[in-house]
Amino acid sequence: MTKDGDGDLAGFPEVAVVLGGGFSANGEPSASTTARARAASHLAQKRPSLAIITSGSHGEGAAPTKSEAAVMADLIAAAGVPRERLFLEERSRDTIGNAVEVAARYLAKIEPRPIYLVTSPFHLERALVVFRNVLGFAWQVQAVAAEDTDDDLKRANSETSFLQETFTFFEGIRPGDMATIDKKYRARQVR
Repeated sequence: MTKDGDGDLAGFPEVAVVLGGGFSANGEPSASTTARARAASHLAQKRPSLAIITSGSHGEGAAPTKSEAAVMADLIAAAGVPRERLFLEERSRDTIGNAVEVAARYLAKIEPRPIYLVTSPFHLERALVVFRNVLGFAWQVQAVAAEDTDDDLKRANSETSFLQETFTFFEGIRPGDMATIDKKYRARQVR
């Protein structure tokens, strides 16, 4: 498993990014996080040349002892996916952060290639909008849905407002303009 640099990511012709789904109140991975890791495991088993980047620190509240990314990587590895195919991004706390941090840490260092976003069904549209805006048109961004979970159904009620906030964030920014996107994202983090 690679945490620093891009390791051997350039040698993989395809990349999946698994977006964290949060933790439950007791600090365990949410049903959504577990479902997303399971979907990524299935995808990895079907596509042996696929690298997987697990993305996420945590959502709201205090940081847990282990990040969403680390928990998902452990679940994926436990399903039989070799650790050399797993890469972690452990700083992001939301969807825009997932895309910016993954792009800055890993994707900016490699040539564009097919990329699969693994997330919950309700979150697919927003994840696609965010990653396509951050990466630009050179990347073939596709979505892979995990199964619906009870916690997804509760969070789906807020998705329309989150999608509107996403469109507002990218308003006036050319897709793929990482310098501008990164600057706006970092300024938002300071608040």
